[in-house]
Amino acid sequence: MKTVNDLFILDTLKACKILAGHQGLDRTVTFVNISDTPDVNLFLEKHHLLLTTGYGFKDNSKRFCQLIEEMNNKSCAGIIIKLKRFHNELPEDVKLLADDLSLPIIELPLDFTLGEVSQQILNYLNNDKAEELFYAIHVHQKFSEMMMKEYSVSSLVEQLGYFLDRPSMLLNHRGEPLALSQDFRRDSMKELKEMILNKVGDHLEEARSGTSFEPFIVKNQPERSITTFPVVTKHQTASILVIVDAAKLPYPASKLAIEQASNVISFTLIKEQAIQENAKQFKNNFFADLIDGRITSEEEISSVGGYYGLEKDRHYFCVACQLDAENDINGYAIQEDERSKLHNAVYDFLEDELAQTEINGILFTKEKYYVMLLQFPKNHSEAKNRISAFLKRVQENSLDNPLSFGVSSHVQSVNNIPTAYTEAIDTIKHGYEINKGLFIQHYKIKEMKELLLMIPNKHLKEFCENTLRELAFPKSKEDFELLKTLEIFLNVQGEISETARKMFIHRNTVKYRINKCESMMDCSLQDPEDTLRIRVALLIMSLL
Repeated sequence: MKTVNDLFILDTLKACKILAGHQGLDRTVTFVNISDTPDVNLFLEKHHLLLTTGYGFKDNSKRFCQLIEEMNNKSCAGIIIKLKRFHNELPEDVKLLADDLSLPIIELPLDFTLGEVSQQILNYLNNDKAEELFYAIHVHQKFSEMMMKEYSVSSLVEQLGYFLDRPSMLLNHRGEPLALSQDFRRDSMKELKEMILNKVGDHLEEARSGTSFEPFIVKNQPERSITTFPVVTKHQTASILVIVDAAKLPYPASKLAIEQASNVISFTLIKEQAIQENAKQFKNNFFADLIDGRITSEEEISSVGGYYGLEKDRHYFCVACQLDAENDINGYAIQEDERSKLHNAVYDFLEDELAQTEINGILFTKEKYYVMLLQFPKNHSEAKNRISAFLKRVQENSLDNPLSFGVSSHVQSVNNIPTAYTEAIDTIKHGYEINKGLFIQHYKIKEMKELLLMIPNKHLKEFCENTLRELAFPKSKEDFELLKTLEIFLNVQGEISETARKMFIHRNTVKYRINKCESMMDCSLQDPEDTLRIRVALLIMSLL
């Protein structure tokens, strides 16, 4: 970028005289505007240089001062004025204000026309732009060659810092460092590096879109600023390229050159992510082989799984996760390509959440489920509470795509991970049966009643009739009394006296009724197998 001071290299400017605002000669110039109208401020933009005869402010220094204030507010470059036409000299109040705001006012001799000066300055600025453009193309060519030679992302960021002569770093979409230029490896830059990471972390959305942050003040160092540039990848959100003091790049470097290098870095990241996608597929294949029983040796499971982060001698919990929308078939009519994007977005989201928690977990996918294998030391008593808190936080962060979770009980051997997976899947399915969605369901061992309810009523009724015979569906008062006596007798573990006490009848009456029940059912209540069958039959009757 050229400054007002740089323009004095031109022959026409060499003959000019600086009337006021000497301290603003470092203001940037990008364009020249010629005007003598009183409302010229409406047509001025940032870094514009105004060429004028001052006719619009003839005998009106107050309006002239208003123009200077408005130009300063817009960060304009300054004014070149041809005096001796409508102003004999620069009004004193105008001069004082220009000095105070450091807005340069330059006198143009009568020998030159405003058009002549404008053309020379624009040619100079355009040549400058052309050189910046050629430099940007040069940077793009160099970086493209490095990409073709399979330079790493770290090497590309290192070279960018060298080309720009500015500290540079590349952050992922979470604001974590992926690559740093050599400057950031110095001890003197550690504090600035931490300040930048904290600032970006606090303003992730802005940083991903591209913005500037300032000031960064480190003791015994000049004040710094940073500019961020979005780097598009396969993630839903962009990675972040950070350049220190990008607002004052050394000539002929420019933001265009940074953008060209950023594009090449983007392509390199996408290529690396494609390799990671392939590795992810291998990881999912390993998990499928483990669950489906194609890998059964503990040694092989530990050996292959260790590559993906599976540790030995841990408590393992399986967490099955599903998009609530996928469980609602009627509400999930989207195109296959959109579904694939959504699945990738949810996978990236869960991967990010796992990366930000202290829980040691591995993420897999199997069919429509996302599966997290969480690992804890065997003496970890708070595992379930930590899992619940973690999953609750994940749900709160994923409101755009509501998720539900089924959590298995813990297993203590890698060989039992398939069992944990089955429990997690059964749990999430059961959760959807009793909930609409957005739930966290922990596995619970099925009780006898739940198991019996899985059997068709027809078979349950047949079992009752075959076991209890006439007492299966009592009709007379006597049969009701017999059935009640039988149930209490079994509940008190066959104690006749206790049965009599609970029913307020004589013990001989109890003996008579029990003998009659045995006769009607053709069984012996001293036989454990017969007793078990009768207990189950009585439980079924309460369900039916």
